[in-house]
Amino acid sequence: MFCRQCGNLNDADSMFCGKCGAALSVPAATYASSPLGSASTTPAAARVSTAPPAREPIPPFAAATADAAKTEVQPFAVAASPAGLGDRAIAALLDSFVTAILMVPLGMWAAVRWGGVTPNGFELHDTAAFFTFSMASIYWLLYYWVLEGLFGTTLGKLVMNLRVVRVDGSKIDLRKSLIRNLLRLIDAIGVYLVGFLVAVLSQKRQRLGDHAAGTIVAQRDAAKAVRVAATVACAAVIVACFITAYKLHVGAPVTTIEAGQISLPGGTGRALNQQTRPATSGPRVTRAEIGTDSTENFQIIGASSEFYTDTPKIVCVWNTAGADPSVSIKTIWIAEDIGDAATPNYRIAEKDIAGATEGRAYMTIPTNGWPVGKYRLEIYIGDTLAKQIPFSIKQR
Repeated sequence: MFCRQCGNLNDADSMFCGKCGAALSVPAATYASSPLGSASTTPAAARVSTAPPAREPIPPFAAATADAAKTEVQPFAVAASPAGLGDRAIAALLDSFVTAILMVPLGMWAAVRWGGVTPNGFELHDTAAFFTFSMASIYWLLYYWVLEGLFGTTLGKLVMNLRVVRVDGSKIDLRKSLIRNLLRLIDAIGVYLVGFLVAVLSQKRQRLGDHAAGTIVAQRDAAKAVRVAATVACAAVIVACFITAYKLHVGAPVTTIEAGQISLPGGTGRALNQQTRPATSGPRVTRAEIGTDSTENFQIIGASSEFYTDTPKIVCVWNTAGADPSVSIKTIWIAEDIGDAATPNYRIAEKDIAGATEGRAYMTIPTNGWPVGKYRLEIYIGDTLAKQIPFSIKQR
């Protein structure tokens, strides 16, 4: 029998509800038995049938209550609301600054290390350019992958109160973040034009990376202090990169790339001579060239920045201006990196000349030939490094 108060199912002979204690609407039937067996002293009017009572229909509210009691509550995630493309664009711009700015100190370090420092910054070529772009690319991928995978946001997104989540609103993981950001290479084509067009046509504003990873960029509810801290962090990264680059630039020898025509065995080609840009005043080197020989009036012969292991002689001619005649001009030949043949930056030879405004310095081939590798010539006016000229030696 169902209780009309709470809908609980009770035994047929119960007088009160076992759950809420309310009196049942129909009294339970009582059965009489005679001690004599077949004869009963109970009045006929009081006799009741020994057949079990018919079940009453289950009230609608009681059925609903019973079903609800048997239903197990399942956990669920609330679907996130996609963020606006305007906020995402600003966040992308901030993140681009934070990632691209690392190229400034990296490029300056590479220019100091391999040559390419200019009066106002640096120019990157060959090894320096490859190193800088490789390291900047690795940093770019790690920045997005790790921050979004672990925290669901980046500095730029945090400033704009955005987060990356799964479509159902649950937290993103490192695997989803990696998929999303590897495809950023395609989304970023045309200054994120590809990603923008795909997001505009998507109901949930998903770019290609979001579609592949099953993620969206949603609004988050971050405290104002957190957003301010993210803004300060962005500014700190930018300022720190510029300060680092400035400190690397101060005192570094300023170099420029000048092209000249040279004759090489087997044909004519163009060589690059790394030279220091002359200063406008004070002691300075106005000209310095490296080649295979020189004339009596200090003109270089066979100017080049690359030589062979069997080159008989490597010569440098130079001119100075503004130097005190009593100050010596010192040239130092250095084996920068020649593998196991010598330790890095090994000094091969050096020469001092005082009171001259022009001169030459040279090295002759060792008994077993020149070791393959990178070299440089340093020219000092007194104790001040005035010029660096890098060159290399290779096999024919």
